[in-house]
Amino acid sequence: MAQDWLAECPNQNDSRCATLTIIRVLFGSFSFVLSLFMIFVIWLFKKYMFFSQRLILYLSIAALCDSVPYMMGSIENAAGCKFQGFMMTYFDWTCVGWVSVISANMYRLVKEEMSYESSESLFHLACWFLPGIVAGVPFIWDAYGHSGPWCWIKGENKLEQILRFLVWYGPVLVIVIFLTGLMIYLRVHTKRQNRSYAGYNPEEESAKSRKWREVRILFMYPIVFIAISVFPLITRIQMALNEQSSFPLVLMTSITAPLLGAVNTFLYSCSADMRQQMRPSFIWEELKHRKRQTLAETYNFAEENSGTAGASRASDIVPYDQ
Repeated sequence: MAQDWLAECPNQNDSRCATLTIIRVLFGSFSFVLSLFMIFVIWLFKKYMFFSQRLILYLSIAALCDSVPYMMGSIENAAGCKFQGFMMTYFDWTCVGWVSVISANMYRLVKEEMSYESSESLFHLACWFLPGIVAGVPFIWDAYGHSGPWCWIKGENKLEQILRFLVWYGPVLVIVIFLTGLMIYLRVHTKRQNRSYAGYNPEEESAKSRKWREVRILFMYPIVFIAISVFPLITRIQMALNEQSSFPLVLMTSITAPLLGAVNTFLYSCSADMRQQMRPSFIWEELKHRKRQTLAETYNFAEENSGTAGASRASDIVPYDQ
């Protein structure tokens, strides 16, 4: 039986291995920069004041961190290799967690016209803590190591191959199928609701407009995750059924796997308002405004501590009857 070329990557001079490593580093770096920019925009324009925007912010932070192991390239050191494998598993699962939260929140918005904002702290516990437990499982069997030109669960024996499916591919396949069904259901349900709506009530119309605006903002993020997961899942199925890995499939996996943060940023900039706010001139003006605001707050704080602020503010008060 011929050895799979992908399995020998760390120990051979194969141009395919070098190409895969370069691709993952480049696209990981690209995703890192765009995720960082998206986090900056959400902070700068205080979008985090709204729950749906905070969910996007948390997903962006997870995607930013998920780009780091891709940027690390091929690692020779055994300890560094295990660390890269752990990071990849952990942050992949944090991304899955926040995509799932976004989907659950969107479902509740559509069905009950309510959000899960009151459960935000529980979502943080689930999305940042539980992935650590899952990512720690391969350490029990010392399963992290070289897996082709990168580091992950090695897959050198039956146990490690089972771990790959139990830790990642199996659950993700179930989640992708479930999310696909959920997105189709929500799309059909919202169309039916729009058709069945009759009459005009200003308050109901305003509430309905706010709800659909939030749903439109959130709807595409699970779809992006589903699309990005397609090639890794297809590649894994092909590798399970064939002795030799398909280079085109592995190449497409290397391109798409690190792209969650980058695609999310492009998606975030699709609205006309965000395109305007993301212009360099608009960002520069907002930065100057934030600087002036910070200086004013610092000045007021200094006045309050010096004991003169109260008097100065009192002198500015004009009685109502004047």
